Amino acid sequence: MMQTGWQPGLWFVALVAPVLLFVVPGWVLLRCWGESARLTWIEQAALASGIGLTLYPLLLLWTRSLGLSAGAFYAWGPAGLGLLVMGWHVFRRSGHSPWQAWRQCTQRDHLWPLVALAGVGLTLFIVRLLIIAELRIPLWGDSVHHTMIAQLLIQNGGLFDSWQPYAAMETFTYHFGFHSHVAALIWLTGMDAPQAVLVGGQLANAAAVLTLYPLALRLGHNQWAGVAAWLIAGLLLSMPMLYVNWGRYPQLDGQAILPVAIALLWYYLAAPQPARALFVLTACTMAGLVLTHYRVAIFAACFLPAYLVVMGGQGAWRALITKLVLLVLAVALLILPWVVRIFEGGLVDLMGAIFAASRPGSGLATQAEAINAIADPLFFLPALVWYAMLISLVWAVWRREQALLVVAIWWLCALLVVNPQRLGLPGAGTITNFALFIAAYIPAALFLAAPVGWLLHRLRAPAALAGITVVTLALGLWGGTMRLQDLDLATHALVQPEDLVAMDWIELHIPEDAHFLVNGFFSHPASVVGGDAGWWLPLLAQRPTTLPPILYIAEQGPRPDYVAWVNELYATIERLGIEHPTTLAMLREREIAYIYLGQQQGMIGNPDPTRVLDPAVLQASPHFKLLYQQDQVWIFTLQT
Repeated sequence: MMQTGWQPGLWFVALVAPVLLFVVPGWVLLRCWGESARLTWIEQAALASGIGLTLYPLLLLWTRSLGLSAGAFYAWGPAGLGLLVMGWHVFRRSGHSPWQAWRQCTQRDHLWPLVALAGVGLTLFIVRLLIIAELRIPLWGDSVHHTMIAQLLIQNGGLFDSWQPYAAMETFTYHFGFHSHVAALIWLTGMDAPQAVLVGGQLANAAAVLTLYPLALRLGHNQWAGVAAWLIAGLLLSMPMLYVNWGRYPQLDGQAILPVAIALLWYYLAAPQPARALFVLTACTMAGLVLTHYRVAIFAACFLPAYLVVMGGQGAWRALITKLVLLVLAVALLILPWVVRIFEGGLVDLMGAIFAASRPGSGLATQAEAINAIADPLFFLPALVWYAMLISLVWAVWRREQALLVVAIWWLCALLVVNPQRLGLPGAGTITNFALFIAAYIPAALFLAAPVGWLLHRLRAPAALAGITVVTLALGLWGGTMRLQDLDLATHALVQPEDLVAMDWIELHIPEDAHFLVNGFFSHPASVVGGDAGWWLPLLAQRPTTLPPILYIAEQGPRPDYVAWVNELYATIERLGIEHPTTLAMLREREIAYIYLGQQQGMIGNPDPTRVLDPAVLQASPHFKLLYQQDQVWIFTLQT
């Protein structure tokens, strides 16, 4: 059914595929901007990664707008064309052999930070892939719809509307950048969708660290600042590694693009006369970020007032505003087909309801603020890091480091956007504090890396540089062993090996059109989520269930009251019980003939153990017949 564990050569594929899919096309596009040749090759590689990530959602959107679905060409086209252009550029136009380029990069004052970067970067990639080496299915509830969207992109050869055969939803308005990257990975390598989500998610986890390099270099004025940013965010802090437990890969993918978008925006705003290629690159990167993650795009927009506050005081307001207006218009044009599409679903109505509920003075304003509260900032960053960030900010003010002040005000603006109630505005909970604070590793890495660059800026003694390199590599190895302990299967794994055996049994013994009741509970008054492998049945056993992916609250279903209709069944079971005549009548009316109870017994993420289907009750009831039982996996049929 699915591949088991890591097949021979998968490590190689997992490291080579992202280079072909993202770095190579991104580098070709970056080199269209002539000034990019002045950047170090590591800066170019980091920027190329982010640019390459934005290429695929834009390709899928605009080809769909033209009525095209290119399928596997989305992956093979950019990779193949990029290799051809890169080969032509490097070997026929540059006039430098690879050996000459290598010698230029490894001059005395560049060699040791380069060695440190290589060691930290390799450790970072190995740790991120090693931690998922024994996994077959990505973790937690978000991974259900991420895998489903990627599979639907493959089956439709591009963007789609209907979620059939996996769910009864008829619109698709969710940001899809990460899923386009997973689909490209599948087209290029032949991985199955769950495995590609795992690998693609961990590659995004690594990229979210690697793309910090250009900003760290700008803030710290030294390659060692880039080394420190990789070491801190990639190996010493638990974020973003903890994303592997949550499956929040689209946000992580957006955060891989975010530093690149900000770096390009910085180049664009700071240039007296920005090149057209830089303008196009910046607009496309920002547009791709919007398509990859809406909230992260809002975080990026918060950079603009920060830059204007710090840099606009130099008498350049009119020029800056003109540049920004042109850029905003270009981004709006690039995402226009998707903006039109968003209004087809329920996302706009959902956001409107949140705004109305959180309006100051409304009855739900206090509840919205409570949901948005941050209980423990130390969960996201250690206390020492918070204090060190404050010290770094004070030092930056003393040194008059304007770039770091821009970053500080940028994240302050983001904090205010996430907490509009502090300004007396509605919208609390639209973007949660949790979504912002799990991105706090970005300012933390930049704030701590910049002083490293300042301190080591003039250091040239070979012995001292060698010693710093050794210490850096040792810290990286120590941090890597710590990051391997971040995986939490007991709390976040919906699917267990026993469930996979049961899925195979279902495919052999249960009719293809059979509908299953699966465990679910209300995580919010308006939505039901799954608590075990039953949520994965449509993907792993190709059988429909009573519980669509969580995005059903933001998409249009086959009936106007689809959300209420889905929720009604679970509310009835919770209120009356599974054996009540009303519940049984509802099950028969909806043609639900089977019940699946997963190995985790509906308890993943469920705070109330009473809100699950009890196998003992079902087994004792004359209304249900046991068909399958292995360990804690139970399958029942509803007696007619």
